Amino acid sequence: MTSDVDVVIPVRNGGRLLRRAVDSVLAQDGVQVRVIVVDDGSTDRAVERLPRDTRLMVLRGPQRGIPAALNTGTEAGDAPFVARQDADDESMPGRLRAQLEFLTSNPGIGLVATGFEVLVGNQAIATMVPLPGGMLTKNPICAGSTVLRRGVHDAVHGYRAEFALASDYDMWLRCVGVTGVAILPVVGYRYRLNAQMSTIRSATHQAAFARLAQASARARLSGGTDPVDDFVGIAEQSRQEDELNAWWSREFMALGAPYEAWQCASRLPLRRSLRLLPMLVRKPQPQGAWS
Repeated sequence: MTSDVDVVIPVRNGGRLLRRAVDSVLAQDGVQVRVIVVDDGSTDRAVERLPRDTRLMVLRGPQRGIPAALNTGTEAGDAPFVARQDADDESMPGRLRAQLEFLTSNPGIGLVATGFEVLVGNQAIATMVPLPGGMLTKNPICAGSTVLRRGVHDAVHGYRAEFALASDYDMWLRCVGVTGVAILPVVGYRYRLNAQMSTIRSATHQAAFARLAQASARARLSGGTDPVDDFVGIAEQSRQEDELNAWWSREFMALGAPYEAWQCASRLPLRRSLRLLPMLVRKPQPQGAWS
């Protein structure tokens, strides 16, 4: 089939949220979409419950990580534009139409994202419409909200496997070297927080990978040696991880998400988890959307 945009969805054990994510893309109007789901070694059979649709392609393989899954999905398509969609999030109506119209009207821009809602369960807790400036010090882009020209993806050689975490941030920083970047002032995406996401589960490691991405970008600008060429891994930072998991546990409880709070608290060492004993005595059931 001929499509305007290939939408790549990497997934590992996406549960019922995967169907929501796929449906939100198939429902996009004003553009011809191909949805490419890359199953990264799932064991929950969620991909088997996806709808039969000529616009949907499912690629299955062993677990290799998000960077490899994204590259595999992109290479399987041929549309001039490549969109990202995460398996536990949703695209809002009109998202892709607005992004493709913007890219068509602005040939100097090769990467465009949108603003986004932040959800816990099905409750919106914040709306973010960031600006794309200052990317060498922070990542303002919600990865799942992006659309990229295929030529730009190919020019920077896709996502790098060395960045098990923060591969999206490294990708955007490399894109900046070859094209313009924009964030539309519209809310086009719903981004869900949950206890299993790397932003929470491995926050300090992700921060370390983000610093590596920044150092790599500065090396490219100065003509220096890319530090990723000598990459040997990022050491465990367990104390910081414990602090963040304890904080997120309390935050999820305050937001009325006891299952997510339990997931965070259960990662703590015994001496820390005893302070959160009431939520550990009986494991809460996940909300329907998370099962």
